[in-house]
Amino acid sequence: MDFKENNILLDVAVASKEELFEVIAKYAYESGYVANAAETCAAFNEREAEYSTGLQDGFAIPHAKSTAVLEPAVLFIRLQHEVEWETFDDSAVKNVFALMVPKEDEGTVHLEMLSRLATALLEATFIQQIQQSEDKTKLVELIKKEMIGERII
Repeated sequence: MDFKENNILLDVAVASKEELFEVIAKYAYESGYVANAAETCAAFNEREAEYSTGLQDGFAIPHAKSTAVLEPAVLFIRLQHEVEWETFDDSAVKNVFALMVPKEDEGTVHLEMLSRLATALLEATFIQQIQQSEDKTKLVELIKKEMIGERII
């Protein structure tokens, strides 16, 4: 998995998490990460219906496991305005890490990606840097260092 500036979307304007999932799925399709935007959007919605992917401090990690996903991918999306989301601290969400994993990788790559992100989001410094940085190059470095580490997934 390669995480680059194209994987970062800043100031995305949506009114709900459902609309966000549509934007993510369309972008993933246009970027070649998925074969079908509608199936990918449905996978995000289905996963969210099982249990909220909202965390705390305005972060969420929605994920889609689907045969429509061609390769594992992570997108970082900063929203223009917070959207309602069920979170541990009842905060609205403004920062989103969207994970997309092929169905056959759901028990391996998916869990490793999720674990690394969840661990990084326990670090106050990481949270603050992600929330405040407008520099995509810096964001790529931060995310690669904390989430991907030395080993590329």
